[in-house]
Amino acid sequence: MKSRWPTIFCILSLTVFVKDTHADDKIGYVDMNALINQSPQILAANKTLTSEFEEQNNRISEQEADLQALESTISQEGNFMTPDKLLELQERARILERQVRRAKEDMKDAITIRNSQLVDDVQNQIKSVVAEYAEVNGYDAILINAILYANEKIDITDEILLKLRADYSSGE
Repeated sequence: MKSRWPTIFCILSLTVFVKDTHADDKIGYVDMNALINQSPQILAANKTLTSEFEEQNNRISEQEADLQALESTISQEGNFMTPDKLLELQERARILERQVRRAKEDMKDAITIRNSQLVDDVQNQIKSVVAEYAEVNGYDAILINAILYANEKIDITDEILLKLRADYSSGE
């Protein structure tokens, strides 16, 4: 059986060498989830999304109310209707139910697509702000979420969030 010690020793030696040669590197950490969830840009995107689909949502709500009224009529007065009239109302209820279900699915798909577009735009803004901040403040690397541990001294999330808020307030 071949020993793995030479490989491990080489990796450790390389790590020490890289650490020694780059001791002056400045590294920062950003919690992207916090930036995405707390930035005014994402809050504005959520408002945009809500307003874009408000009319469609209202139409669906009206259709649901119509369906509920129709079902209520069928359940309360169905015993007193002619069989043909009852079948007609039941068929209208089935058609309306399918329309509501289809409209909800279509709206859900449209919201998902539009949300993805808006989040992508915000993520690009965040990346731009982080890159600018890193250049201005002399950072060699900015790390994001896939980190097991980051010292609070290198966490620049709050500074980036302040910059995002300032950019949003100034209309960028």
